[in-house]
Amino acid sequence: MEKKVAAFEARRQFGKILQDVLVKGDAFVVERHGEPVAAIVPVQVYRFWQEERDALFESMRVASETANMSEEDAMALANEVIQEVRAEKARKKHALEGK
Repeated sequence: MEKKVAAFEARRQFGKILQDVLVKGDAFVVERHGEPVAAIVPVQVYRFWQEERDALFESMRVASETANMSEEDAMALANEVIQEVRAEKARKKHALEGK
């Protein structure tokens, strides 16, 4: 279960938060002034994200070699795709907030 917690409260109850992450598998989004700034997740989730990221970069490297594209061109293309994904997420978030 994902929970939100203010940064001050997270600092005061860090031991309890860690226990909830460890035992219950909870995830916490830490907010400062109502804005999310960090996440506390089970280490399995973190490791999964690392593996996914590494796999993505490896597939980008292979695609770059296959396409005979320079590293700079591949990074430019990747950054373009990242911006498009972020823009789409922002549009979806905005649409949900408008409901």
